[in-house]
Amino acid sequence: MAVSSPGLGSNLDVNSIVSQLMAVEKRPLTVLAQKQAGFQAKISALGSLQGTISAMQTAAGNLVPVSGTTAAQKFTVLRTSVADATIASATTTSSAVAGTYSLAVTQLATQHSIATPSGASSPFSGTNGTLPQGGTLTLALGTADGVTVGKTTDITIADDATPEAIRDAINAANAGVAALVINGTDGKQLLLTSDTAGSNQVIKISGSTGLSYVAPEARHHSVSTDSGVFSGVGGTLPVSGTLTIQLGDSDGSNIHKTTDVTIAADSTPEMMRDAINSASAGVTAEVIDGTSGKQLVLTSDAGGSNQFIELSGSAAPSNTRSDPVEPADTFTQTHAALGATFTLNGVAVSSATNTVTTAIDGITLNLLKGPEAPATSLSTTLTISKDNSSLTTGVNALVKAINEFQSTARNLGSYDAASKKAGTLNGDSTLRTAQNFFRTALGEVPSALAGASLQRLSDIGVSLQKDGTLTVDAAKLSTAIGKDFNGVANLVAAYGSAVKSAADGLVGSGGLIAARSDGLNSSIVNLGKQSTVISDRLVDIEARYRKQFTSLDTLIAGMTTTSTFLTQQLANLPKYNNS
Repeated sequence: MAVSSPGLGSNLDVNSIVSQLMAVEKRPLTVLAQKQAGFQAKISALGSLQGTISAMQTAAGNLVPVSGTTAAQKFTVLRTSVADATIASATTTSSAVAGTYSLAVTQLATQHSIATPSGASSPFSGTNGTLPQGGTLTLALGTADGVTVGKTTDITIADDATPEAIRDAINAANAGVAALVINGTDGKQLLLTSDTAGSNQVIKISGSTGLSYVAPEARHHSVSTDSGVFSGVGGTLPVSGTLTIQLGDSDGSNIHKTTDVTIAADSTPEMMRDAINSASAGVTAEVIDGTSGKQLVLTSDAGGSNQFIELSGSAAPSNTRSDPVEPADTFTQTHAALGATFTLNGVAVSSATNTVTTAIDGITLNLLKGPEAPATSLSTTLTISKDNSSLTTGVNALVKAINEFQSTARNLGSYDAASKKAGTLNGDSTLRTAQNFFRTALGEVPSALAGASLQRLSDIGVSLQKDGTLTVDAAKLSTAIGKDFNGVANLVAAYGSAVKSAADGLVGSGGLIAARSDGLNSSIVNLGKQSTVISDRLVDIEARYRKQFTSLDTLIAGMTTTSTFLTQQLANLPKYNNS
């Protein structure tokens, strides 16, 4: 007879028996789980250890100067102060020298401004006050002489553009100038102002739009022969000899360059051109073959008011005329672009802009305000002072980070004999190695300090305590810095480098702690695989136990039934009386 529920027929507690047997079978899983938990705890502890080492690595790295910089330069912090902060401000680098300077601003750099004329001279002569011809407007910013150009922008202007349309196109081009339309009594004028003040912010306008402006200092002078000069046979110059070319002011004074050029008899315009261009006279010659015949044109190589060309000598053409190369300007200057001028301790200094980097090594001056008439200057005092706090701050930061590491390491590796409880990393080789690394870094004199008067941290007031932590004697450190700043800086940088190197070997991507954590994670993975195998086997074991006890239950149930039947049968047998 089949038993529908285990133990029902035999009164055996099959489920309880199987559960107890399986509890015994599962003990290996419990052991594996305990091992996994232990490994996880170690990984967490290593993470805490790594955090304190990383903090120490950062603190130590902050003490190491970058390549090409000395320790003294790294820790030399200079503070600037200006007595009247409305006149100027200043910043410094480590190359500056502490001191006090008297500053007198005589002129601030100013922005350049140009405007189109109004009335009959206005370039907006098209229908309804527009620019008849569009094209490309080239806007350049540079020095007045045109030698240095800092920014050039091409802007497309449509035909028959209004002043407002030109204004908007310029402002949208980020050309370094601001455009404005002023509607005055004589009509609209276009005003351009450089965004930045300075003598290197002079605006130049050129291109194909009919709008132009060239500063007088940048203008090139040009002379050309009249028609009929080359009247010799075959269109040659009838005279020969020496052509003297001079460059100077327009009135003939201040001649700064004179060149004699030999001109052969019956020279063609091309022969004269080639002779002049070979002479490095500061001019460029070209031949223009016009409707009236060939003409020789000479143009100064440089721009400026002292670049006027004057021709003389036995071979000089008798008929020449003088014209500027550039067309007449459609803009006029409304405000000159000026540089800044000032004095430092009585020495006159000039600058293209209000930001001055070349007056004093390591100091950048920002001039903010200049004199207003009738005053001719504004005076204040600039003070540069040395601040040693960065060196003290760096030492204290490293000591703090080291002490936090020592505290964490001590707790993780501890053992309480009374409670018999050990820290998570008690006896762990990684922890011992880390402690040894930093003990060596702090205990050995770095090679960079060989022969130095200051070689140990104790020389500057940093002492090692019995528990491995460090303390800083602030007074001793301050005295050492005041007495030998360079020596303290070198010592701090050397120990910072040693501690950082030790930390790098521990917490880097291929460091000891990462390798140890990877190993523990691998062990956890392997334990997980073992747990899976055991769990799968336990399923079969439990099924076998249940099958066996079910069979036993059925057998006992059958035997119980037979016993009951026999008992009943025996009870029904006739009873005999022997009396």
